[in-house]
Parts: sequence; C-alpha cells; structure tokens
Amino acid sequence: MPEENAIDSGSMNDVIVVGAGLTGLACAHELQARGLRVLVLEARRRVGGVVGTGDRNGFLFESGPNTVPAGARHVREAAEKLGLSDKLIASNAEAKRRYLFKDGGLHALPDSPLALLRTPLLSARAKLRILSEPLRRFRPDPRAPEPTFEAFLTERIGREATRTLAGAFVRGVYAAEVDELGARSAFPRMHAMCSESGGLVRGMIARGRQARRARRLAAAPPPGPRTSATDLISFQGGFETLVDGYRRALEGSLSMATPVVEIDRGPGGWRAILESGESLSCRDLVLATPAPVAYPLVALCAPERLNLDALLHLEHAAVTAVHLGLENVDLPPGFGFLVPPDEQARRDPRTPGVLGTLFTSRIFDGRAPFGTSAITSMFRGGDVADLVGDGLVDRALIELERALAGYRATHPHAPAPTGAPRVVASLVQRWTNVIPRYAPGHDRRMEQLLAGCERHLPGLHLAGSYVGGVSVDDRIRVGIDVAATAAGRLSHVTGRRQEPTTDGATQPAPRGEVS
Repeated sequence: MPEENAIDSGSMNDVIVVGAGLTGLACAHELQARGLRVLVLEARRRVGGVVGTGDRNGFLFESGPNTVPAGARHVREAAEKLGLSDKLIASNAEAKRRYLFKDGGLHALPDSPLALLRTPLLSARAKLRILSEPLRRFRPDPRAPEPTFEAFLTERIGREATRTLAGAFVRGVYAAEVDELGARSAFPRMHAMCSESGGLVRGMIARGRQARRARRLAAAPPPGPRTSATDLISFQGGFETLVDGYRRALEGSLSMATPVVEIDRGPGGWRAILESGESLSCRDLVLATPAPVAYPLVALCAPERLNLDALLHLEHAAVTAVHLGLENVDLPPGFGFLVPPDEQARRDPRTPGVLGTLFTSRIFDGRAPFGTSAITSMFRGGDVADLVGDGLVDRALIELERALAGYRATHPHAPAPTGAPRVVASLVQRWTNVIPRYAPGHDRRMEQLLAGCERHLPGLHLAGSYVGGVSVDDRIRVGIDVAATAAGRLSHVTGRRQEPTTDGATQPAPRGEVS
C-alpha cells in the first residue's frame, strides 16, 4: 500500500529514486546513510521488483532469484547493515550436485578433473580439448570486436563442451543462448581472468590464490554463516526477508503505486511528474527501472545529440516460472537440472521442455512442509505463451516426470515411484523484459550512454539492470555505487546540513529542513 507521508510536494528532495527494485532500495538506503533526503517512487504496490517470496500452503516460492553464491559480499554486507545477518542461511551439502539432461538421462555435472574424465556428458575428444586448455595461452586481440560467449569458449574448450556445458549454464542464468551474449559484456570477470592470466585454468588458479590471501588478511569473517566457496546462501523466509529489511529501513521515504510519467529539468535540479499530475523536485534523480521504462522518460528530456539507441534496442528475455508444491515425489539429491541447447535432443520426446528446474526443497531447509517437495521450473516465455493456469501446472508436472525418468535411467538403484506426484500448491509467474541481453558490444554501448548522460544530463543517474550485471550481488553493488556518485555530487548539501552534537561530532539535520 502507498506510504501516506512519503510525498511532500512542497519540499526539495536531495535525490528521488524511481523504482523500488533491489537496485533502487540499495541506492536509497546508501543515500540515506550518507545523510541525504531520499524519496523512492514505485509504480507497483510492493517493493523488491522481481525479488520476493510467496507462501502457498507452507511452501516458500521465490518470485525471482532463489540463491546467491556464498561469496556474494554485497549481499552479506547489506544483511549486516539491515540487522539481518542472523537470518542468512547456507545451502544443504547435497545442493552442490547439479544435473544436466542429455541423451534421455539426468547426469551429474562433473565437479573435479577425475569426474570430468568419467562423465558421459562429453566425448573423449571433447575432454582432451578441455584438459589441454592450460597448454594453449589465451591472447586476445584488443582491436577485434567483442566475441560472442560461444566463440570465446569454443576457442578455449571446444565446441562440444561449450554447447553442452556453457550452453545449459547460459540458459539458466540469462534465459538466452550461448551465441547471443558477449563474452566480455555478460561475463566480465571470467573474460578478465582469462585475459590477465592467459587462460581459464590459469585464471582460476590465480583467483584461488587471491581468495586464500584475502581470507588470511581479512580482519573478520564475512557476515552470516561460515561457508565454503561452493556453497550458496539465502535468508530464512526467502529473499523477501532482504526486501522487508530495506522497506523498514526506508519507512517514510517510500511511495508505492506512484507511477512517474515524465522527468524534466527543474529549478535546482530535476522534476519527476507523476501520473496524478503532481510534480516533485529533487537535486539528483536516479532511474532504477528496466530499460523499456527508462527509455521514454529519458527520451523526453534528452538533447538530440544524446544517442539512446542502446536503451531503445536492448533485447530482454521473457521467462515463465512455475512453482509446484508436491506430495509423493522423491526428488534427486541436488540443486536441480538444466537442459542444453541441443536441437536434436529437444526433439527427443524424453527431453524436458524447460530451460531448467530447481529442486528448491533440496537446496534449503524450510522451503516445504515435512514429507513434501518443492520445485521451480523455468520456461522460455514464448514456449508456453498459449498455456494458462492449470495448463501450465500440468505442463511443469509432465516435464518433471520426464526428468525423474531420466534420473532413474542413469541411476538404476534409485527408488521406484510409488504413485503419481500430486500437486498441493502452485504459483505461476510470467515475467516480460525481465533479463536484459548483454550482447556483444553491450558494455561499450552502456559506457557511452552513461558518459553521454553525465555530460548532457548532469544529475540524472541510470541504474537499471542493463548496467553492471544481473545478479543479486551486482544489483546491490550498482545501487551503492550510484548512491556514492550522487552523494559526491551533492557533498556541498550534506556538508552544509551537518550539525554539531554535544560531543563535537556531526549528525544529519532533521528530514524536515530544506536547504
């Protein structure tokens, strides 16, 4: 519901943040911590964007991300700042096991060199190509255009491993194909690691040394549970816990169901014009919205010389998530499974028609009532556009049964089913324009766009998921970084607003003061 006292149209806000997704919340929280007066405007009636958790008959279903890596530093630090460190939980040990559906069977992904040698997922020739990678030094050509992720990895580990392993991974993260993404744009850390060290294996060894050195030098362990590098983390009660933490911290600065229809230069900074016709003033303005929302707002106030094609033509994935709470199902021990982009396999009636499925009740405790199971199946939006309601639930159940048959095919000692699975809870969510596609050249186009905004539209900050990465940790980091930039621009305001306390320190002036 809208916050009644969040909007004061008669005062000048230091910063207005448009969009209360995770980036906007992290940005507003950091700005508030730096002593700035912040107002967050959200078109929907809830905060968090795609991040959130729903309870259906005791099953916890995540509307967006289910996990983050244990090394997600910004998530851990955000939890600490919000007083939620004790709510962080680590994944179960069995969640380290992940599966790939291939040739009618569910196969465990190799997690060691020995497992790589034994896996039936790859031919002997493909395995030799991977094992020879450290012997072939990577020499990127700085003058060449950015390669696709497929071309980059094919040069390193061969086409078969790229299509089978990386192809499935990319579908799980970006809901895209491996040839649709730029190597540097979509996976900057991997590309940099490979470029700096001369190869993927060399880079992983160097990164491992750096991580061990960092742990030795760290003054204290990161907030939250002690974990290994391969563990995953979340929150008790799901990621809604994090969203609620931000919402409580920003109480009085949030206005829900408040769409912004136009932005423009105003006296002393910027104006946000609401659907109601009301105009709100601020010194700096942050657009923490998806590209299709940001583009028309920026286009109305941008000079002709500012090229906005990078926003206008940015492609996005459409994803449909089907969450099921189940009885009479014994899920394989593990995180879940992915389906690689093999057209021949996809025509095989044994192959599940999903991008992937998470065994959510296997990953964390407390996601399903005792004796039941929970899954989340992800479909490409266009593949199930003609299905609604029970049709989608039935489709997800059929795909799960195919996967379970594939598991029994590769694990003959697995217990046989005692009956048909029974759905006792379900939730269907359709997302459009949900994951921006970081195609080749995306990073350079965004750098040019941000530089152009800084030059032609000073005080306007773009912070949507089209910049800085799509992971939960990336979104929090981008929000904090944008807040730091805005606070630096407005340091004269906060400096003037600092008041001496009785002990000689300073503190921010009350919210009601207008400088």
